[in-house]
Amino acid sequence: MYPTSHLVCLPHAGGTAQAYRSWPGRLPADVAVHSVQYPGRQDRLREPAAEALTDLVGPIADELTALLGSPLTLFGHSMGAIVAYEVTLELQRRHGAVVDLLAVSGSRAPDQREPGDKHKLTDAALIAEISRVNSTFGDLLAAPELLELVLPTIRADYQLIGGYDRTAVVPVRAPMLAMGGDADPDVSRADLLQWSRFSSAGFDSAVFPGGHFYLVADEASVLRRLACSLPSGATRRHQRVAVQQPSNS
Repeated sequence: MYPTSHLVCLPHAGGTAQAYRSWPGRLPADVAVHSVQYPGRQDRLREPAAEALTDLVGPIADELTALLGSPLTLFGHSMGAIVAYEVTLELQRRHGAVVDLLAVSGSRAPDQREPGDKHKLTDAALIAEISRVNSTFGDLLAAPELLELVLPTIRADYQLIGGYDRTAVVPVRAPMLAMGGDADPDVSRADLLQWSRFSSAGFDSAVFPGGHFYLVADEASVLRRLACSLPSGATRRHQRVAVQQPSNS
């Protein structure tokens, strides 16, 4: 079956395209699931990590141009929610209202985020901070060689999102779905509702049991809810959007 709809997924800080590898099998068969791989990790490890959000937004928008013309949903978790919002704005600036749904997860609204300097923490303090919101991260402590690879990437992402500053409310011309966990220590239900100011085309929200990574704990329920809001249905293929920095598309 050929896809009639596209779902583009943007990972959290330190995350990779693999975070969404199981999604195609849990979503309708006519939706193609695309995972963005940020530079500086896994198969793009030799590329420098993005230093500013604009280093991601422009190249991602370039790559997504090929998907325009079919129903298009952008989903982002945590840092990925901000990236998804800014990419939606960039696509809107270039092409008009081409995104059919913006789904944001585990993130405060753009103007509610405070500048951060977590990237300056010591390794031990950074590991403790990550473990605070991601209980599975402690597993990496048993693999110091892997930890040595991922910490610089996480540090770079924290610097990127910590430097993000948007004070003006600029709505997207796309319906929005905001999702989160009821025990997220950093993003409350009230925080999720603040996203409603950033869409001029309708807003809905959903809260699930769990913390910051609630979507991992009960992936099936989260994807059932997301599927209800998709503009159409993804093929059971998992495609990576290899966004170049800078784009050479």
